[in-house]
Amino acid sequence: MVQVAGKVGMSQSTISRIESGVGNITEVQLSDLCAVYGVSPSQLRDDAVVRSISETDLSRVGAVIEFVEGAIQQEGIRPSPQVVRDTILAIFRQENDLAWETGATFDPGRYSELVSILLRNK
Repeated sequence: MVQVAGKVGMSQSTISRIESGVGNITEVQLSDLCAVYGVSPSQLRDDAVVRSISETDLSRVGAVIEFVEGAIQQEGIRPSPQVVRDTILAIFRQENDLAWETGATFDPGRYSELVSILLRNK
């Protein structure tokens, strides 16, 4: 608990109150804690940290896959499965970070150029 408190800039007592459900938590604090534990806010809210990936995260993965496959069709290329995998994971990692920081929804426009470069250069 001491290490977590130090990483997120909260006192041990604040962390303890949050863990026990006594204290309130802000969105910023939630994002910070999620980053430390390597989970998404939706996983904590849905109590799905251990059990499974949340529906929100599954929807985001699906949107990323559809976007990358659409870009492949538009470019008229067929990269190897490894390149497709790496491209999807690169975008999903960025999306997870963005969702933790801002709660933003998936916007494919942020990645159009990146996907084109990744798919053509591998």
